[in-house]
Amino acid sequence: MDKHLRRHLMLDLDDELIERYQKGDEGAFTLLVRRHQQPLINFIARFINDRDNAEDLAQETFIRMFKAAHRYKPGRAQFKTWMYHIAKNLCKNEIRNRERRDKYRVDNVVNSGSEGHNDTEEIDLIANAPANPAFQPEVELERKELRNALQKAIAELPEQYRLPLVLRDLQGLSYDEISEVLELRSGTTKSRINRARLMLKDKLKPFI
Repeated sequence: MDKHLRRHLMLDLDDELIERYQKGDEGAFTLLVRRHQQPLINFIARFINDRDNAEDLAQETFIRMFKAAHRYKPGRAQFKTWMYHIAKNLCKNEIRNRERRDKYRVDNVVNSGSEGHNDTEEIDLIANAPANPAFQPEVELERKELRNALQKAIAELPEQYRLPLVLRDLQGLSYDEISEVLELRSGTTKSRINRARLMLKDKLKPFI
């Protein structure tokens, strides 16, 4: 099946399910969650660089959508762009809250001095831990290193480049959908994605 046709069929199914929910079929929203939950968790995890919190934020995203679903108008906006827009705002709030919490912890450490717990003990334990005796084939090890390097490189991209790249290359959104989610002009979206790909290529030179 042509990928564009498949894409339209998926969008039509989203609209059909949300309309069913608006008419009283609560099971339809459960189906929507099942369809989009894992891609949404992956997006949030790459946004905030925290897999554990990603599941909580994905749940909060769906809760907010559930509460506002009666206002959603199929045809005026796509379900996925609405979903990612809500998730993006929740992620930004989480990052701001995390920065405030980190600042509070740093201030407490500075004010309390360096007495008590010795962090170097933990570092020594990690550094001197015995190697895993399990055998790993060389090819699999290279794949793992490349995968880890790619995840690290994506996480290190500035937010303005990381988000459109993740939405395009990992979540499969169109340029127009990304522009709507991030509230950018189409040309800016394409430019940032191209720039992000170049930055990734540069970071991954040792593995290419």
